[in-house]
Amino acid sequence: MRKGFTVFAAIVATSLVATPFVMGASKALATSEEISAVAMPVAVVPVEVAPIAAPAPAETCARKVRVVYSGYGQPSAACTVR
Repeated sequence: MRKGFTVFAAIVATSLVATPFVMGASKALATSEEISAVAMPVAVVPVEVAPIAAPAPAETCARKVRVVYSGYGQPSAACTVR
């Protein structure tokens, strides 16, 4: 028990000592807060957009389903044709 507590105390002490170093390193690697705008000409190309109608999916009745509770919905026209 005493050895486990000593190891835990050593880990806590190490983390307390290492925290300022880690924070300093992260600030050193951070981007600067200076803002510098660069004016450059930008080419603008118009794009024509035309609507395209999506094809209607064909209804298929791949398997036969037995309706146990009637009145919940109408069967599709593809399923009633034999």
